Amino acid sequence: MNNGLIAYIQNNLTLGNRLSEFFYGVMMVTVITGLINSGLPPTQSTLRLLLIAGLSVNLSWGIIDGVTAMYGGLVNRADYYRIANEFREDRSNPKKRENVRKSLQGTIVENLGEEEQSGVVDMIGAGEPVTGQKFPATRADWNVAIATILIDFILVFPVIVPYFLIDTVRWAVFASHTIAIVLIAGVAALWARNLGLNTKKAGIIITGISFVAIYFTYLIGW
Repeated sequence: MNNGLIAYIQNNLTLGNRLSEFFYGVMMVTVITGLINSGLPPTQSTLRLLLIAGLSVNLSWGIIDGVTAMYGGLVNRADYYRIANEFREDRSNPKKRENVRKSLQGTIVENLGEEEQSGVVDMIGAGEPVTGQKFPATRADWNVAIATILIDFILVFPVIVPYFLIDTVRWAVFASHTIAIVLIAGVAALWARNLGLNTKKAGIIITGISFVAIYFTYLIGW
């Protein structure tokens, strides 16, 4: 089942989006669960409320992130059609040609040289203008939203587990925050590795920043 969930998320979200949502998910549940450090006793009732709060916050923001990412993608898709249509109607216009070229940046076409990219622009310009196109959310679009929600849902559990295993609230918070820092450092290392940067350096820097930010609030009782 876990492999199925992982495969589902990988198939429907880009690596950059997965890492970003992973970061958001860890930070959100860390913020809400850290509130128990204000002095609440670790009773079954408190722990139940903590779990419900963590799940509620992460699911709420997961839905917000997922749906906005989905409809943001649909708006971008509609904009690409508009840019292509405008160029097809006036292929001699250098500004409209440049708009098409810019729209290709950030896609796999960016790996091509300037001459090859120019050829792709010509191919787009050679097409017929598309009118009356509508952009309803498809199943693939909804899969993007659902995959985003799943990441936020799953990440509640590794951060919240210490509260159910450790009786002392302060130590439970300390352990929970430590897990969060390790997860965040892992995201930073993956970001760096995929960007061709120094993985260890990025991990250490982000770990240090997270340590200061999270444990400062820990020390003052947050």
